[in-house]
Amino acid sequence: MSYSLVIFDLGGVVVDVESDRLMYQLAALLGRSFEEVQEVVYHQELLLPFELGRITPQAYYDGLQSKLKLPWNYEQFVRAWNGIFNENREVAVLLQRLHSRHTLMVLSNTNLLHLAHIKTMIPCCTFFHDWVASCDVGLRKPDPEIYRLALQRAGARPAATVYVDDRPELVEAGRSVGLTAIRFENGRRLEEDLRALGFNV
Repeated sequence: MSYSLVIFDLGGVVVDVESDRLMYQLAALLGRSFEEVQEVVYHQELLLPFELGRITPQAYYDGLQSKLKLPWNYEQFVRAWNGIFNENREVAVLLQRLHSRHTLMVLSNTNLLHLAHIKTMIPCCTFFHDWVASCDVGLRKPDPEIYRLALQRAGARPAATVYVDDRPELVEAGRSVGLTAIRFENGRRLEEDLRALGFNV
């Protein structure tokens, strides 16, 4: 099988995410428990609309502010919110090898702040030809429609597409629409999995 399109998840694959660092930072700052802070930051009535592009970054910040009484102003919040990402160097090397021979796409559940930061601050992201982000399209994985939208955007058939994600339930969602899906564990294993599919990496 010849694959023309490779779709990558962002967090936990292309970028390493230290979300706990933000939670501990806030907990120490507010004198509250890690669990209390995490519950508010990830509350579905706040985070879900943010990741679907239904509320602005300012509105998300205002929601946190009302629930946690943040001592940060908006700009301080944005710096801390975005300061949790590092490029996965092993994956970056693979992207560099792949991008001239295959169409590379991002498919991510994310918000406008994280998306803008990662696009501009993570060097290997220049290798992607297109981005399908939940906050831009109003759909989230594991909804099959977001996978179909990615295929439509790329003009690719499911059978000619490989999808890489670190979360098992999202890997299965990709398989359900006909993608060859790889569960990401680390860069070395991903390289082996791609070679097994016939990729020259």
